[in-house]
Amino acid sequence: MLFSLPAFVLDKIKVKEIDYLIELLTPRGKIKALAKGAQKSRRRFVNLLDDLTFIRAHLRKPQRGRTLILEGADALYIPESPRYVLKKFYFFSYVAEVLSYTSFGPLNREQFGFLVEFIKEIDRNPWEDIYKCLFETRWSVISGFAPLLDECVKCQERPRRLFYFSISAGGILCVNCKDDQSIRLSSFQIDLLKKMAKIEFPEEMSELKESFSREEGLQIKSLVEAFFLYHIDWEPRSLPFLKSEVGSPDNG
Repeated sequence: MLFSLPAFVLDKIKVKEIDYLIELLTPRGKIKALAKGAQKSRRRFVNLLDDLTFIRAHLRKPQRGRTLILEGADALYIPESPRYVLKKFYFFSYVAEVLSYTSFGPLNREQFGFLVEFIKEIDRNPWEDIYKCLFETRWSVISGFAPLLDECVKCQERPRRLFYFSISAGGILCVNCKDDQSIRLSSFQIDLLKKMAKIEFPEEMSELKESFSREEGLQIKSLVEAFFLYHIDWEPRSLPFLKSEVGSPDNG
């Protein structure tokens, strides 16, 4: 039985001497498929098996075993800029690692569509440091562990003037519930976190660029990363390389 699905390529692993085991993220969730002969015959999958390449995967259920067979693929979108912009190369590797590690169920149309448009937006435009922060924020929302920002996570009171953020508690604390690990945030920073969590279309990112040029915005970048890594309980291999490049001059 042959069927097709839109999919992002997350990873490929050599199997024996001629095959690849491909990890794909589809609207149905994460799946693995065997691309027979893909190591030897590149014509069938030319430029289609790199990280975050968006394809229509043609899959077949095997007569024996459970691993699907990737019979072929059509290109829906092939990112070009990671081939010559090192920041984007490491970022795409980072995103692919995170999606591979944290994707456990199906994605609805809006969630999968956001990923499609987000990848296109980054590929087509000059690098912006807010891309990483936005991805971490939006993926925490999609994955169900976004920080609670409207009321104290411990007593459910709504802070009005003084805001404290707890990474381990998963959101804001009021002045009565704060502890030594809490981080004081301004109302501007709370609003910025809320705006990022609600972004549905990547083009809306341009509205936040000015906010991240302020010192308060820079603090949010570090906070979002710390929160994200704490709650996925894992650090991607590509992250140190990405962070070293993000601090370097822009090259596209």
